[in-house]
Amino acid sequence: MASITRHKILVVDDEVLNVELMRAYLSNEHDVISAYNGKDALEKIKTENPDLILLDVMMPEMDGYEVCRVIRHDYQMKFIPIIMVTALTSKDDHNKGIEAGADDFLKKPVGKFELDKKISSLLRIKLQHDNLLTDRNKAYNYLDYVGVLIAVLDNNYNLVHINKKGSDFLEYRKDRVLNTNWISSFVPEKYADNVKNTYDELIKGAARIDEYHEYPLIIGSGEERHFMWYDSVLRDKEGNISNILISGEDITERKKAEVKLQDYAYQLERSNELKDLFTDILRHDLLNPAGLIRSFTEILIEIEMDERKKHIISNINESTSKLIDLIEGAAHLAKIESMEEIGFVRVDLASLLQESIENFALDIENKNIDVDTLFMGTYPALANPMIERVFSNLLSNAVKYTANESMVKISVDDAGDKWKVSFTDQGEGIPDKDKIAVFERFKRLHKDNIRGSGIGLAIVKRIVDLHHEQVGVIDNPDGKGSIFWLTLKKAQ
Repeated sequence: MASITRHKILVVDDEVLNVELMRAYLSNEHDVISAYNGKDALEKIKTENPDLILLDVMMPEMDGYEVCRVIRHDYQMKFIPIIMVTALTSKDDHNKGIEAGADDFLKKPVGKFELDKKISSLLRIKLQHDNLLTDRNKAYNYLDYVGVLIAVLDNNYNLVHINKKGSDFLEYRKDRVLNTNWISSFVPEKYADNVKNTYDELIKGAARIDEYHEYPLIIGSGEERHFMWYDSVLRDKEGNISNILISGEDITERKKAEVKLQDYAYQLERSNELKDLFTDILRHDLLNPAGLIRSFTEILIEIEMDERKKHIISNINESTSKLIDLIEGAAHLAKIESMEEIGFVRVDLASLLQESIENFALDIENKNIDVDTLFMGTYPALANPMIERVFSNLLSNAVKYTANESMVKISVDDAGDKWKVSFTDQGEGIPDKDKIAVFERFKRLHKDNIRGSGIGLAIVKRIVDLHHEQVGVIDNPDGKGSIFWLTLKKAQ
């Protein structure tokens, strides 16, 4: 069976009989405390913490109005319901009691029914009020564990509440900052007017409250910290705006990171501009004179009769050809590295491979290399036309590193929904530790007597990556040398 709550009721009256009458009425359901003058009543309130006060108006030294005003002025006592018991019945007397803070009135002589009714009503209101206070205090306690600054401002923008995280952010104890003006105390002067205007509009109900905004705070150390704020309004029981609830997230480090990122983006943009400029210089300002030099040296080789001079001119021509290969390779690599997406068409791999072999016919003949083509028929694939550059680079690479009078094999194998194209050479091979690095720019493992820029395989890797396919190198299982392979999607 649930227990019945007994409330403490303080009866204040200078007439002993009046006090005893109230005790007789109430003692069955409540605990009755008595006081016979105003001073005694205030002491009892502090020590007994009553739930309700029955207060006589006409008392010597300190009347009921004065006692009521003292109770309401004291923060710890102002929420106790007060019923004034009086023989005075004029409107002025009632108004005076209301101004002093009385909640209700009873006319002497007091009847039990009316007394019980008023006490029950006010105790019920007090219970609801106490529950609200408990919920509010719980909410404030919860806010202390939230990782953002949460504060409540009154209509003059004075700070009436701040959570623990907020006081930690400000680097002040909570009791030091409460009741201080938020804008004048913590907002930097150059932002103060704008913040005040924002909150003025919010108080008037003219501003939107569903958007974030930013402004900094000056914390205890004097440092300026940047916060992102979200504001909402709190309303009283009449629906009027009574406070502003603000929550702020410290984004100082994020703002610093944004500045660094913006600077990095600017530097990157400048770097790309310089790269584009360099690429243009390669294509136009260097390639053209290098081409002219090669053309003139080819003419000189044909007309020069002195063998010593002819040999020197041939060296110049060979070096110029290396330079042209380097310029063309670097320009092409710069171009494809700036690409994000490419288009695909239906191609026949056998035809492209055969064209590459024909293009290197002279180099193949000079080294007396036998090219074994291990494919027949057609091999339809989805690829970008630049895949021809991949085949040319891989075949060129195989011919360079294969010994004279040996063999290069080219095969196309079925790999499910893909084709696997392989180039097998009989060169010195590539150590396992270098099999990934060989596709990096300007990596060339064999340098002696080999014509090349070291970027050919980097071009291969980038083009294959743009196809979203795989490329790699393994050892030749049939002897020395390597097998470079790549995959391409089949065309339906």
